Amino acid sequence: MRTGLRIELRRSSALWAGLLLVVSATTMLLLLTTSYAKWPGNSTSAVLALREPLGYVWALVVGLAVLQGMRDSRARVEELFATTSRPGWVRLGTLASAVAGVVAAATALLCVGVVGKVVAGGGFVSAGFVPLMLTVVLALAASVVLGLAVGRLLPHPLAVPVALVATFTVATMAVQAQDVRSPDGVIPPLALLVPVFAPPNSDLVTTSTSVDVGQIVWFAGLGVTALLLLVARSWRGGLVALVPAGLALALAVSILPSRLSDVLVTDSIGGRLVCDGQVCVSQVHEAGLPTAAEVGRDVLAKLSVLPGAPTEVREDTSAMAHYAVPRRSGDVVYLSSQGHASVLGMPAEQMRRELLAGAGVPSCTEPNSTDSRESAVRYLTAAYFTGQLTALASDPYVWGSSSMRAAIEEDWRAFRSKSPSEQLGRVAKAREMLLTCQDPERIRDVLVAP
Repeated sequence: MRTGLRIELRRSSALWAGLLLVVSATTMLLLLTTSYAKWPGNSTSAVLALREPLGYVWALVVGLAVLQGMRDSRARVEELFATTSRPGWVRLGTLASAVAGVVAAATALLCVGVVGKVVAGGGFVSAGFVPLMLTVVLALAASVVLGLAVGRLLPHPLAVPVALVATFTVATMAVQAQDVRSPDGVIPPLALLVPVFAPPNSDLVTTSTSVDVGQIVWFAGLGVTALLLLVARSWRGGLVALVPAGLALALAVSILPSRLSDVLVTDSIGGRLVCDGQVCVSQVHEAGLPTAAEVGRDVLAKLSVLPGAPTEVREDTSAMAHYAVPRRSGDVVYLSSQGHASVLGMPAEQMRRELLAGAGVPSCTEPNSTDSRESAVRYLTAAYFTGQLTALASDPYVWGSSSMRAAIEEDWRAFRSKSPSEQLGRVAKAREMLLTCQDPERIRDVLVAP
């Protein structure tokens, strides 16, 4: 067996499949990564980020496996091997072990590589990436064995291109089905039965335990079916081979969630809060706690003049921060860390302005959308506490527009013309309306109306 395995490693496409996987996945990850990418900050999010380029890599590896599975047919030695005393399942099992083993090892190496990138960059490392790595390794190994079985059972010249196109199409359709923009959005469970996933740009989010368990069950059953199909010698054996995959499919569908808020959850380890007095941030961003604590205490002191003033500053670690209106609370000023303009990554002065904008309350607009009226409210309230109207790093579009900036400066002059007590009362009223998102279009009028 050991000798046969060495021969298969040398003569089969096993090593080429592993090399193709590592090179193509690394290249696609670099191409898809932007300067705003958050995955290098957490080992769990780094391994989850590998799911995005798998749509391409998965198809290439499966296509290569199908080509390898056609080897006996292309060499016209099927009848010759059938006459040997050595059982066919031993030889085919050796081939499957070689190819799937190398692909599994290459996938694990790829996962370890991105974790190494996190370590080198001083990011947060925890055991949270292990289930994600196990899922990906199992998925690609099972897919490779299935490709070998398809190549052996259907040794047609069109088998390889059809397998490539079919796998890529399934991956594309799954990603499209996963593309929902609401916490209550529904993802069909079948769309989660692929190793491909496009996670949000966050270092605090991972897949839920239900997703991990469901996928592991499915890919394990698929791997057993693929191996049985590979060694099947009759159509009856082929039908029996489908049973494990059928059972695994039924069980996985019953386990997999459908709502987006149940598919993506906060990393239970990296999202745990660490505090310095009244200021708390996630373990992933613990390095930013000293600055956040200093700024947070100053912000709470400035906001203390308001009725019902907040008493805590806390990072918003919600997994749905990318899809829902920002969290708000009368007692807590939330630090936003999951958007492109991460508050925790800002210099102290910019962070202070961001936390004071809205009198410690975020806007009522959904992520990736802009309301000029609410932007004006954020600029005016921040300026009230700092004494100076200046740019907010989270809303550069409004400040960069000459017409919008002129309008905000005019509003600032109107607001400053009021008495100090009236200014305080208007800011308090605006904060109250922001907390309930009550008639958000009128909040600006509350600040600047005659």
